[in-house]
Amino acid sequence: MDFREQLLALKTAISFGRKNQLREAFCSLLKWLGASKGGIYRWKGDKWELLFASEELSHDFTVNATEFKSPIERCESSVGEDEGWWLARIPLDSNSPSHLFAASFPESLQEPDENALQIAVELITNWLMAQEREQPLEHLARSFRVATLGELAAGIAHEINNPLQVVMGNAELILDTEELSERAKEKLTDILEAANQIREIAYAITHFADARRTEEKELLDFNKVVQEATQLVSYSLVREGVKVELELSPVLPFWGRRGDLEEIIVQLVRNAGEAIAESEKGSRVIVHTEMRDQWVRLEIEDDGPGVPNELRDRIFDPFVTTKAAKGGTGLGLAIVQNIVTAHNGRIWLEDSSFGGAKFVVELPSWQITQPHHEAPNEEGE
Repeated sequence: MDFREQLLALKTAISFGRKNQLREAFCSLLKWLGASKGGIYRWKGDKWELLFASEELSHDFTVNATEFKSPIERCESSVGEDEGWWLARIPLDSNSPSHLFAASFPESLQEPDENALQIAVELITNWLMAQEREQPLEHLARSFRVATLGELAAGIAHEINNPLQVVMGNAELILDTEELSERAKEKLTDILEAANQIREIAYAITHFADARRTEEKELLDFNKVVQEATQLVSYSLVREGVKVELELSPVLPFWGRRGDLEEIIVQLVRNAGEAIAESEKGSRVIVHTEMRDQWVRLEIEDDGPGVPNELRDRIFDPFVTTKAAKGGTGLGLAIVQNIVTAHNGRIWLEDSSFGGAKFVVELPSWQITQPHHEAPNEEGE
């Protein structure tokens, strides 16, 4: 590759990186470096997990980046069968890197340009950091939409309930009249069933609008609440052939409402289980907890059908549902997001490593450094 082609590859990489198209940016960056293939890995608790790559890679390796003698090192055998693999920490100056850059170079290239490698790693670091910074902004925008619609929803639900009571009350009175024909009674029964469904939807709307319920906040054993709520919802899923598995790691206490936390878990686990049952694809829902810095992290993922691409950007919006034909209101995830936001948390959707969907919830842990007689400020929940 001549100098002009190299320069074009670098410009292309930077252009893709600015657009947050990381895989495309990475492939162009490898071309600029003269590498044949490579990948970006992230640290996942006890191993490196492939985040994206230029092509399919074997990523079953045990290199510990904290043991590197220098930020960028040659590695003969840990990443794949080819010779000429180089590994670099991301960030370069970190003793506990969050990501790892791996690239394979052809045998014809004796040594890659380490200055170019360093530039590549700095670019990748900037792209990954920019992606992480964008996520909270997306959550903030969604939260604003949900809060605004919540106020509107509360008013709509109230206006629906008043005339609905009149409809249901009169239908029940007429139904008790002995002179009615069987045909008339069947029609009235249909009216009552439809009205009752409307009432349930109105209740769900009211519930969505009121994430800050009157239940008192308390210091919760997060894992214990997760375990109890999961056990509650798993009973109904077992009958559908869906198994709920727990992977609980030690976490700090959480200051919040027990009912809210239970609802987050029940809604997300039930959604995953119902998606599996309806699609007849998959059989597992995995509930995982861990600490990430000062965040209590809850992950609920499944091996089901996943979320359709056309719904991914709107999955937390009210009235968006894949179960409209089965009476779904499309408020479940909107309610969950409203609750999470009310507790200063965040929630987002990822692809599951098992092929389905993965919902990630992060909630601020209670800081042990706070005076024990003081509860966190209710206004800043």
